[in-house]
Amino acid sequence: MRTVIKPFSALTRWLCLPLLAACLCSFAAAQSPKAPLTKVRVGILNSLGEAPTFLADERGYFREEGIEVSFERFDNTADMSTPMITGDLDVASGAPTLGLLNGSLRGLPFKLVADKGRNSKGHGFNAVVVRKDLIDSGRVKSIADLKGLKVASPSRNSPMEFQLDIALRASGSKLEDVSIEQMGFPSMLQALSNKAVDAALLIEPFVANAAKRQIATRLLGFDETSPNFQIAGIIYAPEFVKRKPEIANKWMVAYLRGVRDYLDATEGRSSRQEMFTALGKQIPTFKDPVALANVVFPGFDPDGYLHLPTIVDSIDWYSSRGLLQQKPKLADLVDYQYIEYALKRIGRKGPAQPAPK
Repeated sequence: MRTVIKPFSALTRWLCLPLLAACLCSFAAAQSPKAPLTKVRVGILNSLGEAPTFLADERGYFREEGIEVSFERFDNTADMSTPMITGDLDVASGAPTLGLLNGSLRGLPFKLVADKGRNSKGHGFNAVVVRKDLIDSGRVKSIADLKGLKVASPSRNSPMEFQLDIALRASGSKLEDVSIEQMGFPSMLQALSNKAVDAALLIEPFVANAAKRQIATRLLGFDETSPNFQIAGIIYAPEFVKRKPEIANKWMVAYLRGVRDYLDATEGRSSRQEMFTALGKQIPTFKDPVALANVVFPGFDPDGYLHLPTIVDSIDWYSSRGLLQQKPKLADLVDYQYIEYALKRIGRKGPAQPAPK
């Protein structure tokens, strides 16, 4: 029996053309080399505030934008300034500190471009802790009871001290009613342990570590007295935005996707395990799951906007203390153009905010 092969009908050929075209495109894509990734050097601290960036990297969001992130560790944000000026660092973090404000007045081209952590409700990442013996004895029951006591602060005239001043004034006292002792966060735990200080302004995971070691007890989180206070922001280096403006936009897309995943994890809408894994890969302290068990994570705005009233209040506070010769303009401190690009790509969660003036 002879098999007769019939030619394709016009209709059959028409139906097969899209499938053939798709196959050819897939073959061509497989054969063509992928574009090389653009390296972006990101300064990081040993802080939970890095979690959104680590999570975005863990989930491949930066690579999807053609970016390879290189994390470079620093002890503090001040140490990031020089490599940003020389072009050796692309992305850093900073807070509305006196140094940033005075730098703006001197014309330093550093601008906050996105949120990198705030004390939103339930996210009291910054806190006042008090020696456990003072709490147990009843000597300290509220923030008002800190009057006349020694309080450790990471630096003089820091945003942490401003937040303490706000809390003290709400109780009828003021910052001048306590004795400030400047020291690093790890040293604070030792000072609390040997009773060299009575209280301390700590960030996580030091707050949780102090409680775990029964050295000190959280008196209050600053989300209670300074709601939505801006802890830190993302800063782009001048050379980065000048030479790679498209990459600066794309970096923000990946970062905000990480922020939203982070919020889902910390606010109970998804598992925290992948975030814990990402933190442990980059920061040795967080390899121990116990270290993350009781920490309070910082809050973030899902659209990346900064809490501008915080920055205005900080400017006013520094000015009232005679630490600023004049008040810098918000437009010289904040730039939302990269957020706006990212939100056009991934959509908004809230209303648009006007450009700072």
